[in-house]
Amino acid sequence: MVVAKIEAIDLDKPWYYTACNFCKRKMVRQGDGFEGNGEAKFLLFNNIAERLIRRPAFELVQEAAQENPHFLPQSLTDLIGKKFLFKITIGTYGQQEHNSAYVVDLVIDDADIIQHFDPHPHFVIFNDYESEED
Repeated sequence: MVVAKIEAIDLDKPWYYTACNFCKRKMVRQGDGFEGNGEAKFLLFNNIAERLIRRPAFELVQEAAQENPHFLPQSLTDLIGKKFLFKITIGTYGQQEHNSAYVVDLVIDDADIIQHFDPHPHFVIFNDYESEED
């Protein structure tokens, strides 16, 4: 499990693809390796993405007018800057087959659960009392 904030949506490649009718997950490998900047790419297939954006992917594709896969629907831009808890698959299969992206198995948006897993919670402690001298 990893807590991560969505900083951007990669538009170097289309954000959707036409899935294989048999396996539902077939993709063509493009590129390799990691970027050495402390970022990671996560890949969400339709069943997981639909739970996150609360809309089926085919509706988003229609919204993008299919002719322009680099157009980002509002449902996706709304995710930028939000923090989620991702359960990801770690292993060579995911990285080799999906262009160094970790395949997401589960996304949680519950703030209490995220706070429990967040290794770097952002909070400030205020000390608001007056000491009494005796």
